[in-house]
Amino acid sequence: MKEINTAEVFPTLRNISLSRRTFVACAAIAAAQAALVSAGCAPEVQPSGEGLASTAAFVPGTYTASAPGKKGPVTVEVRMSESAIESVEIVEFEDTERISAPARERVPQQIVELQSLNVDTVTGATLTSMAIIESVADCVNQANGDASALKKAASPEKSDETKEIQADLVVCGAGGAGMAAAVAAAQQGLDVVVFEKTAYAGGNALVSGGWLEVFEGVDDMKPDMTDGNRDMFHATLQKSLDNGVPKDFVDAVQADFDAYFAAGNTKVYDSMEYYALDYASRNGGPAKEYWLPYAHKVNDLNNWLFDQGYTVSGTLVGIVGFPWPRKAHAVDKENGEGFFSVFDNTVETQNLPITFLFETPVSELIVDGKAVVGASGQCADGTTYRVMADRGVILATGGYSGNPDLLKKYNEMWPWDESTVIPTTNSYGHTGDGHVLAEGLGAELKNMGRQMVFPIADSIDYSTETIVGNTGLGLFVNVNGERFINESLDRFALSAAVMKQPEEKLFIISDALNSGLVNGYNEQGYSADKLIEESKLFRADSIEELAQMIGADPSVLAKAVDDYNAIARGDVADTVFGRENMSEKDAIVEAPFYASPRTWAAHVTIGGVSVGPDYQALTADGAGIEGLYVVGECSDGNSGVSSMSTGLSCVNQMLA
Repeated sequence: MKEINTAEVFPTLRNISLSRRTFVACAAIAAAQAALVSAGCAPEVQPSGEGLASTAAFVPGTYTASAPGKKGPVTVEVRMSESAIESVEIVEFEDTERISAPARERVPQQIVELQSLNVDTVTGATLTSMAIIESVADCVNQANGDASALKKAASPEKSDETKEIQADLVVCGAGGAGMAAAVAAAQQGLDVVVFEKTAYAGGNALVSGGWLEVFEGVDDMKPDMTDGNRDMFHATLQKSLDNGVPKDFVDAVQADFDAYFAAGNTKVYDSMEYYALDYASRNGGPAKEYWLPYAHKVNDLNNWLFDQGYTVSGTLVGIVGFPWPRKAHAVDKENGEGFFSVFDNTVETQNLPITFLFETPVSELIVDGKAVVGASGQCADGTTYRVMADRGVILATGGYSGNPDLLKKYNEMWPWDESTVIPTTNSYGHTGDGHVLAEGLGAELKNMGRQMVFPIADSIDYSTETIVGNTGLGLFVNVNGERFINESLDRFALSAAVMKQPEEKLFIISDALNSGLVNGYNEQGYSADKLIEESKLFRADSIEELAQMIGADPSVLAKAVDDYNAIARGDVADTVFGRENMSEKDAIVEAPFYASPRTWAAHVTIGGVSVGPDYQALTADGAGIEGLYVVGECSDGNSGVSSMSTGLSCVNQMLA
């Protein structure tokens, strides 16, 4: 693919393409994506003839106002002259950095350039966009202006053009799996075009914990092996035998475990084989045939990311539903931002030939005969892009946890009916678009009833990032202050239990030592004080006071904590719920004490498009659809951050 002159693709764009790396940002996109969007825009004014800013009159001055965004207030500072809005500055926000960045860049710019509040919201950051617009409207009214008139003023012009692009490979979706595929393909010399529904790269990885599962080269990050870990290990092996895993495979893991400690090791044991048994026991599926190869793909992903400069630090931990301590965070980056900062840097420094079409959802897969040869989609500015690809198309559009209709259509396991409101942890856009496109070409959809619910989503905004408490594995109590579950169970069991609790709600109880707070911030970078201010966290100097804050009987919560502490100390076994992985560090003994209010929300979909070993889409009779590959959560059996590995694996096999 020859380098594209962005001024030819759309005249209002500044042509600032770098070497062979080209970014086509449609006219709806501003320069707000760090390395992943380099082209700014200068949208033309299309006046509506009513309420234009040229006739506006303001009391000159600087004004401040706030409006609610997705995760908290967005505060703006607006400077006005007698006849114009001269500047709009975002002075405070809480929404996810990379997701909200295009809105924080583009919306103020358009308001000032167009002297209008009739500006476009940014796809995927609508709530941040609206918060900015409403905050500026408040400032306009404070200055004795007419905000309602400015909401009818000039608006950005839309295009009706169609642009043709030739590429080697098309990738649909710039989340974890899509970006891994695009970067890996470009590193091997392919010209790649990436369609992305939102205005940013990152997908659901940006609102996940951003945990990387690591097996090798992290001995110094492993915690000490505990008796609770040993009990959980043996329970997993027994469950594997009960589930029909071949005894020789289980015995080999036991022998490796024994040899590890016989050699004098004292840190927690792990291996890709044990990972396979662990995940098969929690997610289902064959350990040796599916999960062991998957573990090797995850390890390949880790090594590839480390080669790009990705680094992890701290102590390996377990998380809710997956308590074995093998999860690591990126250094100095919250959530999944660490992955995409690395991708930013790789694309920039290696001058990779990738064209990103943001705010351009794929609406059609282009077919020649029976082969998929390209894709088409319309950008938010109206421009239609038709991209032909010599090597085919990779669908990496994510799951459908953000589509309640599809969740209910395929549901086989949750107590939902047509009236159920299904919240989701997902970022915007995960609505099953790729599933629908592939099915339209005859691809089989498999295991669509396998829908994983997250059992400890924020009870107010349904996010995963506001958790406080022992990495999600602390004491779980309901609104009455009663412990109700073995906190180390899989997410399916945990979510089912939460749905049966009063108000379908729980609290994670923790203390100063196991809250996960460091210098007043949780693992995802949220301030405890801010969470308390927003009623997303409660803090007290005694368990009894904490109980009053959450509306529970103090004696009931105190008993739950005392019983839990006795199990953690090893004084008694957990005969009620059967939790094995307990140690003294789990005890809740030192003030201040915390209660993190949580609930359930749709999280990931495990079923998807049926694919072969090379990720080629398959029909119901097992035939491959030429030129169509499916990775990440869009494909059957893959979900979570680790499914990023399928994007890398797909490209490596395609180019082998």
